[in-house]
Amino acid sequence: MQDDIRVLQGRSRWLTRLALTLFGMLLLALAIEAAMIVRADDQVSALGFWLSYRLSMLFYLSAIWTMHRAFARIASGELFNQVLPVSLSRLGFALAGGAVTSVFISPWLGRVLGGFRHGAFAAFDPPAITIGLVGLLLVVLSGLFARAVAMRHELDEII
Repeated sequence: MQDDIRVLQGRSRWLTRLALTLFGMLLLALAIEAAMIVRADDQVSALGFWLSYRLSMLFYLSAIWTMHRAFARIASGELFNQVLPVSLSRLGFALAGGAVTSVFISPWLGRVLGGFRHGAFAAFDPPAITIGLVGLLLVVLSGLFARAVAMRHELDEII
C-alpha cells in the first residue's frame, strides 16, 4: 500500500511539471499573439479578432492550472479526500466555461467586434461540446465524492 502511494506521488510530481510546462507554453503563445496585436496596423480589429478567438483560452488555462495544483498537492502527500472534491469542481467549471465560450460567446464576439453580419450564432464544435459536458460531469462527481467523504467520516466516528 505504501509503495502504491509513493508511485502515485512520483507520478504526480512528474505531472505537476508537465502541467506547469504546458501552462507556461500556452501563456507564452498568448503573450506573443498579444505582442503581434500591438505591432498590427489596425490594432482595434486585430484585438477584436484575437479576443473572439482566444477568450476561451482563459478558461482552459484555469483548468490546466487547477490540474497543476491538484498534482502538486497529491505529490506533497495530501489525501485524496482533501484534494479531489474542490479540484474536480474547479476543473469542471473551467472546462464547461471554456466550452460555452468556444461554442457561443466567441462567435457572438466575432459578429460584434469583427463586424461579421452573416454566419452562425454558435460554433457547433463537437470536441468543445464534449469537453463542456465532461466538465459538468466532473462537477457532479465532485459533489458525489464530497458526499462519500462525509459519509466515511460519519462512519469512522460511529466505529
